Amino acid sequence: MYNILTREKFNMMKIIVFFMVVWVLGGYILYPTVKTICVSFTGKEGLTLSFYKEFFLTKENVEALVNTLILGFSTVIVCGIIGTTLAFYVTYFNFPLKNFTYKLLLTPLMLPGIIIVIAFIQLYGESGMITKTVEILFKMNKGTYFFSGFLGILFVHAYTQYVYFFMNVSVAIKHIDYSVIEAAKNLGASKFKIFTTIILPFIRPALIASSIITFMTGIGSFTAPSLIGDHYKVLTTQILFTKANNYMELAAVQVIMLTIISIVFLLLFRHYEKRVHFISSVNGKGFVPINIENKFIKTIFMVISITFIFFIILPLLTIVFLSFVKPGTWMVEIYPREFSLDNYMKIFTKSRTMAPFMNSISMSIIASLFGAFVAIPCAYIIVKTEYKFKFIVEVLAMLPWAMPASAIAINMINAFNKPSIFSFKGILVGTYILLPLAYFVKILPLVLRTTSISLQNLSDTYEEASKSLGGSFLYTFRRITLPIIMPGIMAGILLGFIRCVGEYTTSVYLYTVWNKPISMAMVNALFEYEIGLAMAYGVLIIILTALVSGIITKLGNMGRIKI
Repeated sequence: MYNILTREKFNMMKIIVFFMVVWVLGGYILYPTVKTICVSFTGKEGLTLSFYKEFFLTKENVEALVNTLILGFSTVIVCGIIGTTLAFYVTYFNFPLKNFTYKLLLTPLMLPGIIIVIAFIQLYGESGMITKTVEILFKMNKGTYFFSGFLGILFVHAYTQYVYFFMNVSVAIKHIDYSVIEAAKNLGASKFKIFTTIILPFIRPALIASSIITFMTGIGSFTAPSLIGDHYKVLTTQILFTKANNYMELAAVQVIMLTIISIVFLLLFRHYEKRVHFISSVNGKGFVPINIENKFIKTIFMVISITFIFFIILPLLTIVFLSFVKPGTWMVEIYPREFSLDNYMKIFTKSRTMAPFMNSISMSIIASLFGAFVAIPCAYIIVKTEYKFKFIVEVLAMLPWAMPASAIAINMINAFNKPSIFSFKGILVGTYILLPLAYFVKILPLVLRTTSISLQNLSDTYEEASKSLGGSFLYTFRRITLPIIMPGIMAGILLGFIRCVGEYTTSVYLYTVWNKPISMAMVNALFEYEIGLAMAYGVLIIILTALVSGIITKLGNMGRIKI
């Protein structure tokens, strides 16, 4: 009888947790989205389609829509070629510096986009160091080489987003069943035939998954289009322009169009992925990288690796190098000549310049911890329960993954510019908390994913044993479940922290004078010609990101954390 009552209490607590989770997800993800949809259909005269009509009849909006699609597909093609080629290069062969090259090629994944864009402006912009060097060496006329517009944006995307293809395809190659390749060779199949009929089907799911992420990231890109886009309009920049003019109805339409593009592309690729699903019928040994014995070819591979390494670390070296430029000294020269520690002294001795760095850290911690607080029960419901309606939790929690950051920001503005039950009868627009709340919404799918993986590896026998001994739901979760899955939770928190600490897109919509983040401080410093200060901020983010990434790596190697 005791065990029956305990089990009933256990199940009752699960139901309470379920409704609490749905309330949070509904209030901060679904409600803002629905609010934006309502705003797009509501005018002074009531329900109307006039704002959609205006969108499609305005040349700038149609141009931005077309440009967004072109940029998205171009990003997929360019990053697909670069990332897949690098994956085969690093994974398919054994050569000197292979492991170092592999790790370094993952670097862009951990760096905020704002840092890379600013570094690229200093290198390849109209007055960039490399641009001016090329003009001098090849005696080119001034103005013949620009790092702006569509090609400039695509160049940044190629550097920052190839990593999705590189990472996923590398993993797929490592899991290729090498016995199938050997069998095909023994039957006389050519290398081309082996690639098209064996290797390509194996890596196709990775290509599709990478295409989805890259396309959604590409169309939602804001940093590069806003800083170097010039006259190349995309929906993300149009949304900010419309919002700045306080035309929220049209901004809502633009957000919905951008979100629809993202979701439609996601569904189409998922459908294609199911149709071309490939399963090997042979279980043999894993893929064996090819050893390069020829010294000449090995030298070529080393040269290529060194070139890759140099190109990847060049922006990082540029950021560190320029962070020591003495304020007010680098104005007309191609290269800076005077260096000092003044920029770092200014950050750490003046509260006004230190505030953005501390704001970013505090808001990132708030968002990450709240993300874990919500992701843990979400993951438990999705993985460990049999509720018929648990798909509601999964859909709501993963919805931000399909929503560009600009859309999330506008959704938050539309939802919390008036009192509501989810804002506890207050107005959140213009307050400190709205920006970390938006950060939380954006990183929730990431934290949920890492937590879910940990729960999937957790045996149900632990929970059943605790219940049979009379343990309550909270006691079982606190003393058994939580310590076992803690590495995954901590990894999710830290990954979320990294994504938040240098975030720019959401920040530009929602920051106030009270919570100005470091990304906005960097852009302001850039426009005020305080290049060294902007770069010093960048160095601090890089150091912080490197430290957190190291902790994540250690957590990944741990099977369990004792509490």
